[in-house]
Amino acid sequence: MKKTFISALLVSAITIGSLTAQTAQEIVDRADEAFQGDRVYSTSSMTVYKSGEAQAVQKIESYTMEKAGKTYSLSVYTAPRRMKGTANLMIEDDLWVRFGSTGRTRKLSSSAKKNSAGGSDFSYADMGDGGQGLSEKYTPQLTGENTVEGERCYEIELIANASDAPYEKMVVYITKDNYRYLKIEYFENNANIKSMTFYDYKTVNGTDYPFRYIMESHTKPSVTEVIVDIFEIDSSKVKDRMFTTGYLESIR
Repeated sequence: MKKTFISALLVSAITIGSLTAQTAQEIVDRADEAFQGDRVYSTSSMTVYKSGEAQAVQKIESYTMEKAGKTYSLSVYTAPRRMKGTANLMIEDDLWVRFGSTGRTRKLSSSAKKNSAGGSDFSYADMGDGGQGLSEKYTPQLTGENTVEGERCYEIELIANASDAPYEKMVVYITKDNYRYLKIEYFENNANIKSMTFYDYKTVNGTDYPFRYIMESHTKPSVTEVIVDIFEIDSSKVKDRMFTTGYLESIR
C-alpha cells in the first residue's frame, strides 16, 4: 500500500474548463507522496466482512523498496494459522506467491494480479502496486469538486494508459486543504466495482499516511477493513535480500 497530497495553488476564480491536464497531474503527484518512500515497513490487521459477518483477522507484515527505478514489495501473513507463511512478492509487474498451506511458491500470470489477495476485497495489485504513484499507469483529468466525509475534495479521473494497468479507470477524491486521498472508486467495463475510503491520517516523518482504510465491494456483500499498527519510512527492517524468490521460499 503508498501515496497522498496535492498542490493548493489553484485559484477559485479559475473554472474547471480552463484547468490543464498538467494541473491534475500536479494534484495527484502531491497526493501520491504519502505512499512513496525508499524503504517502507508496516504491520497491519485486515478483517474481511462477508454479509456483515467478520472473518478471522489477518495479520500482515509489509516491506516496500524503491531502487534503480523499480518497485519491490513483499507482504507476509503471520496470522491466522491457516494463512501463516503465505507471502506475496511483486517486482514491478512480476508476481510470486508462496502458499503457507503447501509451502510451494508459484509465479502467477499478469492477469492474476486482479485476483483477490487472502480472500479480501483487495487484489494482489492493490497490495503491491503504486510504488511510483497511484497514477503511474493512468492519465489524470480534473473533472470537478465533491464533498467526501464532510471535506471538499478535487475529483479526478484516472484513465488507464498502459495495457497492464489493473483497472480501466479510477476516480479519486483528494482534499483541497491538505491534499489527502479520501476515496478511490475502481471501474471495470464502465462499472464502479469497488470503493476504498481512507481514515485516521497521522504524520510520520513529515508524511501524512492513513492508518485505517476500508475497501467495499459493489459486486458482492463484502467489505474489508485494514488497520495499520506500525508504519516506518526509511526503515532498517527493509533489506534488499528480502525481494528474491529465494527469500520468499525461506518464509515460515
